[in-house]
Amino acid sequence: MGTRSVTAALCISLLFAGGAAFCYTRAEALQAEGRWLMARGSAQATDFAQKLDGTSVDAQLKTFKERRGVMEKAHRWQRGMLLGVMAAILSAVSAYVLFLLKRLDDQLLDATGELNRPQSTSAHPTPAFTPSVQR
Repeated sequence: MGTRSVTAALCISLLFAGGAAFCYTRAEALQAEGRWLMARGSAQATDFAQKLDGTSVDAQLKTFKERRGVMEKAHRWQRGMLLGVMAAILSAVSAYVLFLLKRLDDQLLDATGELNRPQSTSAHPTPAFTPSVQR
């Protein structure tokens, strides 16, 4: 576990965050189109209320069908955005855990380095075994 694993986890997190941002822009564009289609359908409903003509009803139903398709696509992009956000957060947390494990490993190496340092006085006998890092 070195800095490469932390860097890789951070890069993966940024990749997922970028994917979530892309999904957000696509979903927002589709929702804007859906709002426009809704306004168009409402205008067609007003036209039908004034004229009581069957052609405007057919046009309104066609518009609402288009809006439904657009909104379904927008919801798919929103699901992708939420998955991207969750994956980015999970990757960032794993990068932090890997960073903490690296720090712990470095501290353990420093602690065992102090134990293995040769002693200057010969009055203290050396132990029969030296402790080692348990991994």
